Amino acid sequence: MRLNGRDIGQTDVEIGATKAKTRKRRLVTLSPNLSDWLAIGGALPPQNKRKRVEDFRKACGVNWRHDIMRHSFASYHLAFHCSPDKTSHELGDRGTSILYRHYRELVSKSEAEIFWQIKPYNTVLQRV
Repeated sequence: MRLNGRDIGQTDVEIGATKAKTRKRRLVTLSPNLSDWLAIGGALPPQNKRKRVEDFRKACGVNWRHDIMRHSFASYHLAFHCSPDKTSHELGDRGTSILYRHYRELVSKSEAEIFWQIKPYNTVLQRV
């Protein structure tokens, strides 16, 4: 929520120390589906984020928990890439012990492959 358009490059997102949960600067790889989502445009940081997420959650019946997006990323990234080091690096964690304790084997490889293919509807239609 602290990022703006200047933080997003062609291949990565720069998370400055003042914006990072871990207070350490890092570069996060821009996945192909994230590039598609960002291509839609819109304000960064998003306006009225809490209200929009709450409306979405209610409409979908999703049980939204604290840090669910970070936890989802960690679980699906680890399952897809099979690389605790790479996932820890992307999260800005110091090591892999948290990954093994909380995220290992929560998601199957096939579920992760589906997750990383989630794209905006209009982008999917353009490619069909």
